[in-house]
Amino acid sequence: MNNLLFSWNFWNFLIALIALLVALYSVWYTRQRDKISLEITDATFEELEHNPFFICFCIFNNSTLAVKITDIKLCNQDGTPASLILGHEYQPPQIPEMTDSLFSPVYIPEPYYFEAPFINEVFIPANDSMTFKYYINPFAPNMIIHVTSDKPLHRWSKTKTFSLHFTKSN
Repeated sequence: MNNLLFSWNFWNFLIALIALLVALYSVWYTRQRDKISLEITDATFEELEHNPFFICFCIFNNSTLAVKITDIKLCNQDGTPASLILGHEYQPPQIPEMTDSLFSPVYIPEPYYFEAPFINEVFIPANDSMTFKYYINPFAPNMIIHVTSDKPLHRWSKTKTFSLHFTKSN
């Protein structure tokens, strides 16, 4: 046994084994660090007067790489596509007209209610989010959202499915 500890073959083997383990750890760590992770946050809805339901959600890129989103599909809980109303313009609540135009309230459009649908490919930088807004009718608070990317999101699949419950906005 004493001879084995002092032989060059033993030390060469031990150093090679340690180098192999460090290389394998390096490959594993790089793959873990470069893995794309998306989350959907702030899923809210509002029932507006004189308008369809207004839904809003953010896709958060919780990874160290930028990601290109190539498609977003909204579906009902049973898998049928949601009936989005694209191109809808927000109709403000009716403001009573006053006879004195000098002191009458002026309508200023509220930018929060402008729709921001997914139209074409978008890049979401690392550790950043992008907000999407839609008008929809009919609306169910439980929906499924399919997000497709140019890189794998879940194992080898480029599409990740989120089951969401939209909460009423304040």
